[in-house]
Amino acid sequence: MTDPTDPTAEAAMVLLREHGPMHTDEWARRLVAEGHGYLADMEELAEYIGHPRLGYLADGRSAALDALLAGRVLTHRLTEAEISSGILDAHPDLTPLLPFDDHDPATGGLRTLFRDLDDDVFDERGVDDPDWPTDAALLLEPDALIEFRPGDLVALAFVDGELRLTAAAAPPAAAPDLTDALADLVPQDRPEPLDGIIWQLMADDRALFAAPTTPLGDLITAAGYVCDGDDIAVRGFDFAAHRGKAHAATVTAAHHLTDDETDAVMAFTALIGVLERTPDDERERAVDAVVTSARDRFAGLARPNAARAAFGEAYATCRAGTETLLMASAVLRDRGPRRIAPTAHWLAGKAAELDGRTADAERHYERAVSVDPNWDVALEALARFASDRGDAVRAIGLLDRVEGGSHDPMYDLLQSFLPVDRPDLGRNDRCWCGSGRKYKACHLGKAEHPLEQRAGWLYQKAGSFAQGIEWRPLLISLAQIRSAHDDDPFALYHALDDPLVADVVLFECGAFERFVAERGDLLPADELLLAQQWLLAERSVHEVEAVRPGEGLTLRDVRTGDRLEVTERTASKQLRAGDFFCARVVPAGSTMQIFGGIEPIDPGQRGRLIELLDSDATDPEDLVEFLSARFAPPQLVTPDGHPMVACRAVFEVADTAGIRGKLSRRFGAADADRWTWTEHGSVLGVLNLVREVEPWVLEVEAMNEPRFESLVDTVAAADPGARLREQTRTPATELMAQAQENVRPTQPVDPEDPEIAAALDEHIRGYEQQWLDEAIPALGDHTPRECAADPTRRDDLIRLLDSFPQQERPGAMSVSRLREALGL
Repeated sequence: MTDPTDPTAEAAMVLLREHGPMHTDEWARRLVAEGHGYLADMEELAEYIGHPRLGYLADGRSAALDALLAGRVLTHRLTEAEISSGILDAHPDLTPLLPFDDHDPATGGLRTLFRDLDDDVFDERGVDDPDWPTDAALLLEPDALIEFRPGDLVALAFVDGELRLTAAAAPPAAAPDLTDALADLVPQDRPEPLDGIIWQLMADDRALFAAPTTPLGDLITAAGYVCDGDDIAVRGFDFAAHRGKAHAATVTAAHHLTDDETDAVMAFTALIGVLERTPDDERERAVDAVVTSARDRFAGLARPNAARAAFGEAYATCRAGTETLLMASAVLRDRGPRRIAPTAHWLAGKAAELDGRTADAERHYERAVSVDPNWDVALEALARFASDRGDAVRAIGLLDRVEGGSHDPMYDLLQSFLPVDRPDLGRNDRCWCGSGRKYKACHLGKAEHPLEQRAGWLYQKAGSFAQGIEWRPLLISLAQIRSAHDDDPFALYHALDDPLVADVVLFECGAFERFVAERGDLLPADELLLAQQWLLAERSVHEVEAVRPGEGLTLRDVRTGDRLEVTERTASKQLRAGDFFCARVVPAGSTMQIFGGIEPIDPGQRGRLIELLDSDATDPEDLVEFLSARFAPPQLVTPDGHPMVACRAVFEVADTAGIRGKLSRRFGAADADRWTWTEHGSVLGVLNLVREVEPWVLEVEAMNEPRFESLVDTVAAADPGARLREQTRTPATELMAQAQENVRPTQPVDPEDPEIAAALDEHIRGYEQQWLDEAIPALGDHTPRECAADPTRRDDLIRLLDSFPQQERPGAMSVSRLREALGL
């Protein structure tokens, strides 16, 4: 169970509160369609911030960036390094035009790089300066700038919904003076986000940056301002001091610290920095200076909450590894106030644990408790050691000394493993177990539970280990994938506790192997042996062959063919024979059990999942993404396997005679200026030439994006002077939902249009016919027709059809038609 007060969980919740559900592109389009232009009240859009198609303005509103940036042009003066590498330093000249994700068609194929994230790319391009570029960069083809010279201007423009990079026209337009406008927007005492300021200037002046002019960085400098990272401020502003205060505020909020506690954490972080950066022969003198100036500030670390925050900050800071943390804890122990001695010992224990030195860590925790018997965080750590050893009595005793310790996730589990006294036996009676020894020397005060009962305890021990700080980035990353299809604003928080996420961190990410290596010596001998067996157990796909409700299951491992009798009380009440699921089945004493959740699998998914499980190249992220796809909205596809999307474009055409001839040669004779693209009897797209008052327009429609792109390219080639006036792309699932809800779509497509309905039905029927003769992984790569004709495979086919939605729905395959075609 994830602790809501845990700093990482807290940080995850902050992200959720800041970013909210991601639906802003649809929201922005609706605002534009309803006449709000590209501006909306901030309050109205609070839950949509952070999406790349929506941006903050300096006055508190948000902008639909597609509309705001349309027609804007920013320039940049090239350097020798940029020309030779094919990488543009985009900051600050071009960054206001780079709010789009790399995979967004609006990028026009341009890729945004960041020095710390994409170092390999810079190395490959021969960039040897680790400080260049300082912020965002644009990756071009290696020789894209070879024709330019240092000092030449290039222009980045957002035209027809796409970024385009070209040589700047000479001479550039007169340079605008931004002095007065920036004075109104940038305060004297703090920085502002650069993008928001420039977007505000664009919103206030539609003519600003409508043509190539002086680079933005030069305009900012000339106006008396400077840029640092993502921010802009008045010349001479102390960015470092400001960021230090901002970071301190973040630490305070994330860990719920008082001012003196925050001050202590910042002093400790400064000590870490000095230890990391100072050469060995100068380190003692540098540490003396820190201790002299900050000794009294360290006193705030005496409280557990501040100690946790100090460790979290140190872990994020220490590039040199745990050696720096050990040195810092020694400084606190030897030269800090006496009251922080428990903190110093505890920090040394955390450093030892990170290094895998479990025995050393336990000694440090014991020292912390010897100095302060009520030092909470050390008591919690020692309780984990006792639990790992199987000593539930000591573990509960330690947690009972911690304020709120009874709420610890392992407390209730430990209760079930406490020894039960035998009041019918005296201390000196022979023990009930038959050992011949006296009860007081054998089982008095001791518990002896069979291994099948302790297996869950072993799994919880490993799960607690995998909650350690070094595993949390993986945990959050997988939880983000797991919750990607959930609109609940708390979905990420809930996913941190998801059984699949935790189990993948344990096994596919390697936390369980580390647990066995580092804490195996603490485990009872039979639990260590069991843990080593679990390391050999693979996640697999299982078919339920028989169910004993409330007791267990008979399973067939689809990958190996092995049959397993599994003890499983909860799932056995829900599963039925013929179901498939993905899980890790492990030995547990005399039984087989399932830990880490049960993931239901459609028969059609089995083949692809088995490929993923068999491949050494499968990443943990790939596995979680595949198993989480069942939470995604259903997707309709065309017979060629592409998502079904109603695409429509309108071109203004000049050469109507020429385009008529070229389209007729490509698609056949027109029917009243209407061309139909057909292949193998299927309609793939329609083009319709219509005479408006002025000029002629060509309407282009297709039901998936690859076909649509092909038609658009065809039109462009047939009439190079054609101008794209508008285009829309609406997923078929959205059309169907709109039709069912009887809601007028926000895009100009009528879901009840008989033509669209007929197209959907035609595509679905075509796909059904194609599916009958496709090799289906769920059928062992046999076709449905082959399985229908083969008595040994017919049951698999029937189970597959039974797993499909049985209700007839528009836009979905008809199971009754499939059964009729297969003679079932």
